[in-house]
Amino acid sequence: ANLNAINKHKDLPWNLTFSYGRALQSAALKAWRGKSENIEKAQKIFNHRAKMNFLAAKGEWSEVLEN
Repeated sequence: ANLNAINKHKDLPWNLTFSYGRALQSAALKAWRGKSENIEKAQKIFNHRAKMNFLAAKGEWSEVLEN
């Protein structure tokens, strides 16, 4: 939400992002828990986080998209 709010200002002199490692991995690792039966669920969560981070970096994220 913070990254998105900053990037909504289109007149920034440079692109602003952050380290995505933790933002991408945390929820997926919690879902996976090292169990093969959780792989698909973890992959879906990872892909969703990647999409949300991509949108936030462009200032196009919305909390509605999280559901």
